[in-house]
Formats: sequence, C-alpha cells, structure tokens
Amino acid sequence: MASVSKVVESWKIVTAIDNYEEVAGEIFFRKVFTIAPEAQGLFQMLKNYGPMEEAIFADPKFKKHASGVIRFLNVAVGMIEPDLHAIVVKLKELGRKHKTYGVLEAHYPIVGEALIGTLGDALGEAFTADVKTAWVELYGVISSTMIAGAEY
Repeated sequence: MASVSKVVESWKIVTAIDNYEEVAGEIFFRKVFTIAPEAQGLFQMLKNYGPMEEAIFADPKFKKHASGVIRFLNVAVGMIEPDLHAIVVKLKELGRKHKTYGVLEAHYPIVGEALIGTLGDALGEAFTADVKTAWVELYGVISSTMIAGAEY
C-alpha cells in the first residue's frame, strides 16, 4: 500500500531530528493547547499552570508524557508495515484509558489536527499532499480504533 510507505518514509525524517521525541512532543502539545485550550485541564500534572504557560513545556512530568506520546507513535509507525492489526489491541486499551481521564470522542479530531500540524512543521517541504493524505488516513485508523476501545 503506497500510503503506508509514505507514512514510514516521512516518519524516518522526523526521527532524524535531534531529540525528536521531546521536540515533536512539545510541538504537538503546543498545537493541541492552541487549538483547544481547555484540553490543558485534562492533565492533572498541569493544574498549577496558567493557560499555555511556558513552564508547562519544561515540566519534567509533562515532558515525559509528551515524549511518550511520540514514542508510542514511533512504535505504531514501526508496526504498520508488517501488520497494523498487531497494534489494534493496544490502541483499544489506550482508548479505554484515555476515556477514564476525561477524553471525549470530540477530542480526537483536535488531536488529529495537532498531529498533522506537527508533521507539517517537522517535515517542511517533504510534507507533500500525498504524505498528508497518508497520515490523515493513518490517524483515521488510530482514532477510530481508540474510539471503539473507549466505547463512547
């Protein structure tokens, strides 16, 4: 499938960035909190910070979480070429877990927009229309699987 190869090849560009997990994690969450400032309230570790306070992005617990999101995405990308189905169980578990944190089905498009924006920033000119389409398709699978696991 051509779209899978576009995701995998473009992700290689992202992972070549120094400290990519932390860098991409920060960009991603800046985008999430810009698109949906109320999303900051879903993070217990950020309860003592004001909206988009710069110190959020230096908070060790938050940096660990943001990097972890990117690490999970790295694992997911690594699994799509041989067998996307291998990660379905984990995605459903993740969906259930996020529901307990107060994540709503309506939040998934926000995350998708932030992911696509992050990839656009990270990839620059390599973020072609075809690459964007491939990532949108992949996020559609990820989000629909997590939503199914959450059983909204």
